[in-house]
Amino acid sequence: MQNTAKHLSETASIQALLALDVLDTEPEAEFDALAEVAALACRAPIALVSLLDTDRQWFKAAIGLPGVRQTPRGIAFCAHAVLNDGLFEVPDAHLDSRFASNPLVTAPPHVRFYAGAPIRLNCGERIGTICVIDHQPRQLDAGQRQIMLQLATAVASALEGRRATRSLGKADTAAAQAAAELRFRATHDALTGLVNRTEFEAQLGEVLRLAHADGSEHSLLFVDLDDFSRVNDAGGHTVGDLALQEVARILAAFVRTSDCLARLGNDDFAIILKRCPAEQAKKVATQICERMDEFRFAHGERRFRVGASIGLVTVDQRWDAISPVLQAADSACRSATEEGGNRVCTWMDSDQSIHARHGEMLWATRIEQALDEDRFVLFAQRITPLTRCAGGTHAEVLVRMVERDGTLVPPGLFLPAAERFHLAQRIDHWVLSRAMAWLAACPPGHSVSTLSVNLSGNSVGDRNFHQWAGDALMAMGAELRSKLCLEITETAAITNMADATAFVQLVRAAGVRVALDDFGAGASSFGYLKALPVDYLKIDGQFVRTLLTDPLDDATVRCFVDVAQVMGVKTVAEFVDDPAVLARLRELGVDFAQGFLLHRPAPINELLSSL
Repeated sequence: MQNTAKHLSETASIQALLALDVLDTEPEAEFDALAEVAALACRAPIALVSLLDTDRQWFKAAIGLPGVRQTPRGIAFCAHAVLNDGLFEVPDAHLDSRFASNPLVTAPPHVRFYAGAPIRLNCGERIGTICVIDHQPRQLDAGQRQIMLQLATAVASALEGRRATRSLGKADTAAAQAAAELRFRATHDALTGLVNRTEFEAQLGEVLRLAHADGSEHSLLFVDLDDFSRVNDAGGHTVGDLALQEVARILAAFVRTSDCLARLGNDDFAIILKRCPAEQAKKVATQICERMDEFRFAHGERRFRVGASIGLVTVDQRWDAISPVLQAADSACRSATEEGGNRVCTWMDSDQSIHARHGEMLWATRIEQALDEDRFVLFAQRITPLTRCAGGTHAEVLVRMVERDGTLVPPGLFLPAAERFHLAQRIDHWVLSRAMAWLAACPPGHSVSTLSVNLSGNSVGDRNFHQWAGDALMAMGAELRSKLCLEITETAAITNMADATAFVQLVRAAGVRVALDDFGAGASSFGYLKALPVDYLKIDGQFVRTLLTDPLDDATVRCFVDVAQVMGVKTVAEFVDDPAVLARLRELGVDFAQGFLLHRPAPINELLSSL
């Protein structure tokens, strides 16, 4: 007798069999019925559903072999059958050298005839057979062979269906746990475990409804971390995340179980102190500032001070919605920052502040409606080269909002509210998408060599926007990407240095150029340029307008040009509206100029028609 050969995928087959969790289980009517069909169709006294384990064949169903559940694998006919794609048939085992001395042939059950069809799972692994056995030599006819193959498929389906059904049972408990985990994830910040913005706003709404119902007074604290960007700049976002987790633990020590502590995003936190009047809330906020003033975050040998600017608002019946409450808290928080940081600023209601807040809310509503109704249009303004070496047309994309009556609204009126109410990313998404589509639709041979698109500081600091922009840029093709230039302001870059650096590196790796807009309006420091590789410096208009009348502005622009030339960066002067200023810029070596003197913004399609 020859031992059965081992096929190449035996390990994988056994793993697939074990995954079914069927070995050594009780008989089941479905598999017994399939074996009985095989016995009847082939007129055989014995039919088996045989599964091949490492050293045995085990019978899930056994018709005609009462009390027998397994035999050694080394003598199993099925171990030969499983090596075949089709039906394996032994007409007379006495005459077959492979089986003549097999104990299953020479002793009970005295096998003379065997026919087995391999059971193949969906993964492709063959794990056993359905087989028929007779005590007399014989052969199956064509119809019986076909039935055996179909029964093998039915056994495989039954085994996998059995696993799926049992998995569902096990999954019920797991599903309840998973649902609870999903609910937690949907309402909590993944980094700190605190309530997220969505859940925070829901709880603030409940507090406001409570205030209207029973006249109760509650307090809202907006907490913005002072100088937190230095932590990210020094150690990157991984270290920054550790610092945020420590801050979350510090803040948690000041809230009761009935209060709500939330992380709103980046380094912004909020606390709802329920049934807590303003006087008591200010004491809590002051204690937080004192604790944060003592706090030092350690990274390696460096220690960072991270203060807290806090805006305090009383939540009571005077408010009719959460939006003005949030706006008031944000305004108070910004006032605390502007006054030096690490302090509490209480929002004081007045006719003027109510009017301003109401106006900003109206703008936010108008912006959201315009976005939903696709009521924005692209304009463009040419950027003129001041040297002969520049080729092609360079233009900056500008956005206008379209009122329902067709009136065009300039960006200066709606962008401040968009940034305040976190709508700037949606506008940037719209503008960049349309600009890329416009470039892709330009006729062959057009002369547009560079199309610049402004991005807000909110987008530069939003890693989700980074991901979307990276994917969208890679989808548009290398040639079109080489015509794009993304503009970020110096202030946004300095404020979100780590995020800005990551974004610049991402888009430049895709072949997209980057301009630093409003250069000189921020810290006017050149040090950060070493870490922020850009292609253009756009000199802020405040230096350009008075270039001829203020010697300091002239010297400043000359300094900007010198630094740019050393770094291999091109310069663009903004707001050029005087011929004499243009001539002086050319003398100073500025590479490009932009302003009403050279081109007034026009619908972007006119840019092509004017070429």
